[in-house]
Amino acid sequence: MEANKKIKSYEPENFEENYKAYLVDLLSTNYKTYENKGDAEKERKRIWKQLGDSETAYCDIYIDPDYKKNKDFYRHLSSFLNAASWKNKKKLYFKANEHKPDKNIDGMITVYKDPKCEDYCFTLHSDQLGFSAVPWIYFSTKYPLSRYFEMQKNKSDKDPDAIANFLTKYVYTTRTLGGSFLWPESWYKAYNMNRGNGKNDNKDNNKDNNIGYIEDRVDLTLLEIKHYFEYRELDDKKKFKYSGDILFSRYKFLDTQTWFGFFDSFEDYVDFFLFNGFVKEINKNGKKEYMPINILTGDPFEKDYLNYEKDVLKVLEEDKLKAMLDLVMRKVKTRSEDMEKLIAKYNQTNDTKGEKHENILHE
Repeated sequence: MEANKKIKSYEPENFEENYKAYLVDLLSTNYKTYENKGDAEKERKRIWKQLGDSETAYCDIYIDPDYKKNKDFYRHLSSFLNAASWKNKKKLYFKANEHKPDKNIDGMITVYKDPKCEDYCFTLHSDQLGFSAVPWIYFSTKYPLSRYFEMQKNKSDKDPDAIANFLTKYVYTTRTLGGSFLWPESWYKAYNMNRGNGKNDNKDNNKDNNIGYIEDRVDLTLLEIKHYFEYRELDDKKKFKYSGDILFSRYKFLDTQTWFGFFDSFEDYVDFFLFNGFVKEINKNGKKEYMPINILTGDPFEKDYLNYEKDVLKVLEEDKLKAMLDLVMRKVKTRSEDMEKLIAKYNQTNDTKGEKHENILHE
């Protein structure tokens, strides 16, 4: 990648300018934060009215890149997946933004097992790993970015521009390709509801939406994925130690088994998706093994780690919170750069040969 070249953004035009201006404007008010969602919403309306801007204008300064209608994001993510499939010699084929009502396909990324794209598996949904950043979260106490922002707001010597610059840079960086996880669409929503800021308060008491809870952290999510591969290798499943994982309830689903079945091991999964910056090698007896790093310390988790601390991010001290955000931002940036490099290498090889690779699809 060229020196100083920015990784590709999937945010609206003038995102950096508008998001920074919004944060600076917020710091000029006496806004308050609330744990209760209803109270936070009332405060949001009060402050936005005070600032004299319409709700639509503030909502439009940011968009989750993995929003279903963000076709540009899914097109580039699909290009990466096809490049990774080629590099890792997988017989997988990915197409973005398809619309096939007869097969219940409507956008995002479709997975196929044949080059003619006739052997359909399922649709994948992306989920960003960099914590919520929609404009309204700054009125809530539940989010890492809103907590950090409030800590700065309460300082007598605060520098609004510096504060807004840091958070805008963080959001820009973590909303690139390197900030994505991919899950089968069939269970993405129910699983994801339990990887956030609290257990899903589902009034219909749907068990699938109310099992377990971990903070929405890339390290804990990778740890759960590692556990899946460990479970798969166990002869005696009763000896499995991690049945409390949220992902455990999805093990029985065919789409889960098919999706993770494309990978030989956790290490194969990490290498394919270029999550290498989020793990450390802990090779023993000459066998390659990866362990996710704890984003709060930068060190790998201990073997057989079971202590899923809850609500840690809600009480983290300022210096540790800032260090964690810096670490996540750096690693997402590196991953995005690596993903874009692979796509470019891949496309260049195609152009040089004047032909398509066996398992690369161009939309």
